[in-house]
Amino acid sequence: MSDPKHPEKREEPSGATLSVEEWIELVNKHDRLDQYAKKRKHERREERKREKDESDSE
Repeated sequence: MSDPKHPEKREEPSGATLSVEEWIELVNKHDRLDQYAKKRKHERREERKREKDESDSE
């Protein structure tokens, strides 16, 4: 059920179809798992960099 105070705003489809490649790019852009993997990869790099800097300073 929709709330009359907060109507849902949805974009109307343009009628254009996407190629398989465009669809995959669009899905991957909004894929939470992909975003999580990128974030973890970045965090691990930063952690390794920090550990290396600490061992170099000893």
